[in-house]
Amino acid sequence: MNLDHRPSVLLTEDDALIGFDLCDALERAGYRVLGPVATAAEALTLLDRETPVLAVIDIMLKDDPCGALARDLGRRGVPFLVHSGCRKDEPLAGEFQGVSWLSKPAMPQDVLALVDELTQVAPVSEPEVPGPEPVAPIRLVHPDAGSGNPLIRKLESLTSLSDADRTVLARISAGTRRVGPGTDLVREGDAPAGVFLVMDGIAYRHKLRANGARQIMAYLVPGDLCDLDVALLREMDHTITTFSACKVVRLTPETVVDLLENHRSIARALRLSQLVDQATAREWLVNIGRRPARERIAHLFCELFVRMRAPGVAGQDGYALPVTQVDLADTTGLTSVHVNRTLRDLRREGLIELRSGRLTILNLPGLRATAEFRSNYLHLGNQAAA
Repeated sequence: MNLDHRPSVLLTEDDALIGFDLCDALERAGYRVLGPVATAAEALTLLDRETPVLAVIDIMLKDDPCGALARDLGRRGVPFLVHSGCRKDEPLAGEFQGVSWLSKPAMPQDVLALVDELTQVAPVSEPEVPGPEPVAPIRLVHPDAGSGNPLIRKLESLTSLSDADRTVLARISAGTRRVGPGTDLVREGDAPAGVFLVMDGIAYRHKLRANGARQIMAYLVPGDLCDLDVALLREMDHTITTFSACKVVRLTPETVVDLLENHRSIARALRLSQLVDQATAREWLVNIGRRPARERIAHLFCELFVRMRAPGVAGQDGYALPVTQVDLADTTGLTSVHVNRTLRDLRREGLIELRSGRLTILNLPGLRATAEFRSNYLHLGNQAAA
């Protein structure tokens, strides 16, 4: 049973940045947000678990138009408003006539005002908690709570952190949002709106040519920040997309500035992490420019194993790797046919098994020897030892 008594609002939104902004506005006003979800199927699944007081929906999501979702909301007696890039005169909007409508992207405060009007409630305060102790406006996190936190584990692999540092990091990384696979967290040309932190799943940094050809330039694993100093840029020069369903946190530029200026050990760890990112980019350049296909792919698998061990998301013999052969081709500068042949060779030699989104390393010393892998560029000390 859900003990959170705030009124819930279902939010469907396939643009990650818009979804984050609306979530923040609704939660600050005292609502509990179901979502945001990027597909009608996910929204219907949430409705089976809980009936919200209201829904904010787009007409067209990643999987389908939202007609079936709108009808389901009607059967349940749940009012909804449309927040969409579609115009009211488009064919898709036909069955949504007479519904409260905001053109995307509306200002979050405009969406919130209409939500308040439709639910006929004032902004909701947190329920009072009986007892002599007041309710703290910011949730405090005990340092021990960070033991499984991938951000804390990653930064502690680079430098020492105090209990106070771990408390700060646990607090800023607590407000995760779930996004589906194939979600663009930021797009090339966008104005930066904060720093994304990956807490679960894998995302990737990439660029597209005019002909649609893609080059993947980095994998972002749990504990990784997407561009620490991105607020210094006017616009993004690349896109960051999720390979898998991910849990992410968006840190505001103000939060990043506070970490760098007021928490010395955290700032040191973040700067070291940025240096490791730069070293990793250099290693990837060597990989594409000078290593044959077999060594390229083996090197990538070894690197990810070391990187995922630091935040504690790799097992003893492998890790989740939700990528396709096309993804690996776009990562290593090979054709998908060449990737298929190379994976088959590595499998035949008893080195790896890649199946159902998981890489199993059957012979780690052999894989490292094949790749000529040295983990010194990751600067993880003993944690990098296989």
